[in-house]
Amino acid sequence: MKHNQFALGALGLAMALAYQPVHATNGFFLPGSGVRATGMGGVGIAYGADSLSANANPANIVNTGMRGDMGISIFNPERYAKVGVPAGQKSAFGGTFNGDVESEARYFVMPEMGMTMSLSEQLSVGFAVLGSGGMNTTYPANFFSYTGGTPPPGEKIGVDMMQVLIPVSVGYKVNDDHALGASLVMATTRFRAYGLQAFPVFDELTFAITSDTSAMTNLGYDYSYGAGLKLGWQGDFLEDKLTVGLVYTSRTYMTKFDKYKGLFAEQGGFDIPESYGIGLAIKPVKNLVIAADVSRINFSKVKSFGNLGPGTDSAAVHTGTTAMKAIPSVGDDLDNDGFSSKELGNDAGMGFGWQDQTVYKLGVQYGVNSKLQVRAGYNYGKSPVLNDQLTFNTLAPGVVEKHYTAGFTYKPTDELEITGSYMHVPMNSQVSPRYQNIVGMAEVGMSQDVYGLSLGWVLDPGASGDQYGEASVDSEPWGFFAGMSLAGTDNKDWKSSSINSDLADTGITATSVIDNTDANGNIGWKLFGGYEINQYFAVEGGYIAFQDAYANVNATAPTVGKSRLGLQSEAWMLAAMGTYPVSENFSLFGKLGANRWHQTLLTTNTTYYTNASLSKPTQGTQVSESDSGTGLYYGAGVSYDLGKYLTLRAEWERFDVNDTDIDAFSGGVVLKF
Repeated sequence: MKHNQFALGALGLAMALAYQPVHATNGFFLPGSGVRATGMGGVGIAYGADSLSANANPANIVNTGMRGDMGISIFNPERYAKVGVPAGQKSAFGGTFNGDVESEARYFVMPEMGMTMSLSEQLSVGFAVLGSGGMNTTYPANFFSYTGGTPPPGEKIGVDMMQVLIPVSVGYKVNDDHALGASLVMATTRFRAYGLQAFPVFDELTFAITSDTSAMTNLGYDYSYGAGLKLGWQGDFLEDKLTVGLVYTSRTYMTKFDKYKGLFAEQGGFDIPESYGIGLAIKPVKNLVIAADVSRINFSKVKSFGNLGPGTDSAAVHTGTTAMKAIPSVGDDLDNDGFSSKELGNDAGMGFGWQDQTVYKLGVQYGVNSKLQVRAGYNYGKSPVLNDQLTFNTLAPGVVEKHYTAGFTYKPTDELEITGSYMHVPMNSQVSPRYQNIVGMAEVGMSQDVYGLSLGWVLDPGASGDQYGEASVDSEPWGFFAGMSLAGTDNKDWKSSSINSDLADTGITATSVIDNTDANGNIGWKLFGGYEINQYFAVEGGYIAFQDAYANVNATAPTVGKSRLGLQSEAWMLAAMGTYPVSENFSLFGKLGANRWHQTLLTTNTTYYTNASLSKPTQGTQVSESDSGTGLYYGAGVSYDLGKYLTLRAEWERFDVNDTDIDAFSGGVVLKF
């Protein structure tokens, strides 16, 4: 009974943590099903080795044996939007925004968990809980501003969407060479939008852009629920040296977002698109796997994704004189009242204008010995966003294309697997045709880094355990360790009084208010590693990303204006570490060393002017200043060993950063090798 209670508690925890917004990479979707697949380019249709792989192809679970997996990833998307109009002119909204802004939400936690088990030699079952994808932006300046005075000065703009998938799967081994699988994929989506007040104003003063002005922005979170079906097949050929997989995922029909029925097509519809794919896995030798997937995602069949938004014909777009010309790509189909049937929220209402996307994945895994696998991969999907469809996609710039990945699995015992992965996605930008857009010229861009760590408890490895090498290694830890922690941080000098004083030193009279209220995407985290010389002494180094700090500033002299400050801090550290064992499992430790810090201060002008005078700064002007240096670093904490290879750690650390103390309170896991 206790085990069942633990499983339900873990599932509830995973569901709660899963309500963290992420930013997808293959259009709307994450590149791979879990940490392990991510390290291999996201492949999984023909090869999967953990319980999360059922989300790629449910037929995988006939090979995964009896196991449970739990992991966490730190997702770091960096994205920006740039909007501009010609000098002395206005956008179709009547706005004079001219500048670029970065999203303030930069770090997200993505949990995952799952389990599989064999009921007989032919039949296997399993479930998983993992993020599907989403979109999140928090821009400090509103580029959909309207010169009539709405939205209010300093109003942020952004969207926050997150999806969780729960595939409940069954796999059936038809014979030694063929397997079938099916999943009932339950889904839940959370969404909110804010800062879109210019849309109703535009609607009232010019031409209708939405079917319901009361149901499109600043309404808090709304939730949608639904389910779909996933079917898969795998076949082994050439004496098991070649595996071929096929998978089809139906459209997931979701309940509608009633709060946002004036924003999404079909009165708030936002179904998950159908997809299908083929995969190959070649195993020339026991410990080598080369796998490739090709998938197709039918975004265009979901109207909120596929319907065109504003953007192509724009002779008068930037003058703001003829509003209907600002919505050219929606056509001129008018209803009996003379309003466009393409208004937001209608069945044919405007959407993101996404095309269908083909995704290519390639991954390689090599079993170094009986305890270690290493892997690498590449993932490519051309952006589904057209250049003339950037107006709405400034809110959700899913435009990245190339993904480079690496990972490992270390098996210290027959029952424990430790898996890590890293993914880098280079910056990809898109620019609209010059001024062919209702906001003038638009440009969006995004880059990403993802760090993942998961633990697998293996009771029966199944066929997935065959890809390790033959050579064994010493069963005792070698003395090396690595870990990941989540951290809450406190900048001792980021106070209103300190900011006001610093501004006064530069001749600016202002009052400031600390504003860290939006917790989404504002977490601290760190990666670390080192070597234990003995049970008392060790050397440790690592990297920490502190929580971003924000403040709103109201200046009264020498000029009147409002600004948004954002302080981004990070540090590399190296320290000597002393440990005192209190008991067999419980220890105290302290550390002393130095850190190499780097800080960036973003200042965004959020003053809202009711005229287009270019003698005044335009809302959205953003200035970046950076500094770096070295400082003292020390800390103390406690640790508890769960075994030879796994330790829980909680600690406090202080960093001297730019003549300011920053405290970090963190908790995480340490893996010993």
